[in-house]
This record gives sequence, C-alpha cells and structure tokens, in this order.
Amino acid sequence: MMNDMMPVIEETITPDIAAEIEFREWERGNEQLERWGAVEATHGPLLTKADLENYHKDMAERDAAFENAYKCDEDYDPEAWFSDGPCK
Repeated sequence: MMNDMMPVIEETITPDIAAEIEFREWERGNEQLERWGAVEATHGPLLTKADLENYHKDMAERDAAFENAYKCDEDYDPEAWFSDGPCK
C-alpha cells in the first residue's frame, strides 16, 4: 500500500516547525484565558468547587422536597386518570 510508504508527521517535522506548533498552541491557550477573563468580567466570577457542591446539594434537596410533596398527596390516584379523568 502507498500509505505505508508515506512518512508520518513526526518523521517529517523539523525543529523550527515543531517550535512554531508549540508557539501556536501556547497562543491559543492565552486566547482562551483572555476569553474566560472577559466572561468573568461580564457575568461575575465562576463557581468555586465548594459553591458548585452547595448548588448541587440545594438542587437535590429541592427535588427531593418536590417529589415528597407529590407523593404525600392523599388524593393522588393514578388509576383515576383512566376511570374518572380525561382518559375515560
């Protein structure tokens, strides 16, 4: 096959090309940091790990409270949807 005969990138790269690739990756990393800085300046700081854990805890508690309130409804009868409700 011809592809087996073709050199791979590592075999054809020269030190100056490798340096240019490394520089461009570094440049992209800096651009990403600048974009995050702009986002934080506009919307405020991002959540810390502790803040994120508290948020998840609060959401889990809210979901559990909602589910318990729904289950505690004494008049809830799922079969009523079919016998008395809109699905007669």
